[in-house]
This record gives sequence, C-alpha cells and structure tokens, in this order.
Amino acid sequence: MAVGFVPRRSRSWSRRLILSRHLVQAAVVGWVAWLIGSKAASADAASPEAFCPFGGFETAWTWVTTGRTVSHVHTSNLVLAAVITVLALAARGFFCGWVCPLGTLQEAVTAGVRMVTGRIPGARRSVRRIRARAAWWPALDRVLRFGRYAVLVWALAGAAFTGAMVFRAYDPWRALLSVADFEISTGVVVLSAVLLLSALVDRPFCRYACPLGAAQSLVGRFSPVAVQRDSAACLGCEICNAACPMGIAVNACTRVSDAACIGCLQCVAACPSRDALTLSFSLPTRAKPQPIQAATAAAAIPEGALS
Repeated sequence: MAVGFVPRRSRSWSRRLILSRHLVQAAVVGWVAWLIGSKAASADAASPEAFCPFGGFETAWTWVTTGRTVSHVHTSNLVLAAVITVLALAARGFFCGWVCPLGTLQEAVTAGVRMVTGRIPGARRSVRRIRARAAWWPALDRVLRFGRYAVLVWALAGAAFTGAMVFRAYDPWRALLSVADFEISTGVVVLSAVLLLSALVDRPFCRYACPLGAAQSLVGRFSPVAVQRDSAACLGCEICNAACPMGIAVNACTRVSDAACIGCLQCVAACPSRDALTLSFSLPTRAKPQPIQAATAAAAIPEGALS
C-alpha cells in the first residue's frame, strides 16, 4: 500500500510500554512463586488454589442455586471471578495479556526458543522453510481455536451437574501451583505439553484450551476499549501481525475486537507509525471511537503459531 509521510512512533515510548508490561508480569510471577514457596514451607499457609479466578466461574451455578460452592472452591475464587468479569468489561483481555502467570511462562518459553534459534546459523531459515511448507496450519489453527470454548462448556457443565471441579485434574494452572509437591499428575503432563508446544506456537494453551480466556472473551465483546487501526496512517508493513502472540491479522482490522485479543498491546508497541494503532474507547452509541493519547495509554495500562 502506497502511503505518504506519516509520523513515526517514538522508540522510547514503545520501550516504556513493553517494560511496563514486563514489570507487571514479573511482579505477578514473583507473587505466585511466593505463594508456592509459602505452601511448601507450611501446611497452614493459604492454598494457592484460593487465588484461581476460574474456580469462581465453575461454582457460580451451584452457588446461585444452592448457596453452596463445589469442592475445592473458596470465597476468594468467587470474588476473583467477579473482578475478572469487571476487568474484561472494562479492558477486554487485559488480565490474559498483562497478569496471567501461565501466559507469561508460555511467552517466556517462546522468547527463549526464538533467542536460541536466532543465534544458530541457518536455524531461522529452517524455521521459515518449515512454516512455508505448513500450508495446512492456518486452517487447523482456526478449528483448534474453538477448543477453549468446548473446555469452558465442559468445565462449567461438569461442575454444575457433578458438584465437583471436573477440569481440576487437567488444569495446568493448578499443576503449576502444586509444583512444590513434586507429584506426577495429569495436570503436570498437560502443563509440560503446554510449555513444550510454546516452543512452536505462541501461547498454545491460551489459544486452544484456556476456559478462563474463553469466558473473558465472551464478556470482553461488550468492552468499549480496543485497539483502533487508522488505515490512512498504516504503512502496510504487517509488523503488527508478527508481533501479535495470538495470531490476529491486525492489519486487516479497523477495530481489533477479535475474541482472541488479550490486550497485550504488543501490536501497538511494534507499530512504527505513531497514529496507525491506538488504544480507543468507543461506547455502543458512538459512531466514531476516540483515540486515547499515547501518554495517557502508557500511564493507564502499563509487549506488543505458526503464522
């Protein structure tokens, strides 16, 4: 696409945005590590499962109809589920992109593998060659993305009808929280598979199997906040597509309202055009979204498959 001169985005602004996100992620991972260590050091410490928001969604039906919760669910789970719902309405997939430690670990594995392969002579060419030959992957990827909704239905229906958390035994998040127990369980196998797949695909669990991400995406459809693309300022470079960990074709969107969006803003940080991608706020009654100024966005929301 031929475009005239467009203002370029400050690299320092992009670096600050990326650093802000990484600092939030590091803080959350540190807190989770402290929870795991506390539980390992003392049996009287609070169960790490008490801080899992999905438990609140799993017990919601039982709690509303009977006033009780399913096994292994704490009151804190209900509170966190409510917080996640409000957050999804206010900021779409912010929790997934900025807070979720399991998502952070997947990103860390992917980044580590890319850093290593980038330093091995010929490795990048080999990866590009494999991706070029995998013409079947985009179609399979589109089908697999429905998997997380299937897991969500199964987890919620199973908890409602059995009174037990049927997803618990397979939950990689629970396996991560119980890593200090050194037990080989189904959840540990799932967690290991997720981290191994992260070497090939960005955020595989988030894309294909996370029920919490699926629930957030359904609620987030009503969020007024999203990344807005100005086609007049777009350079057509597709750098945003390469930066998106969820494989969204950002350059084909006017407003990035895709259910897969995790609000990481990596596309915004990577975009060289200052005005092509901006965080916008648009109520349903407004015809035209109003972009949030860069400085405000940086302060309010502390980066941004085989593709």
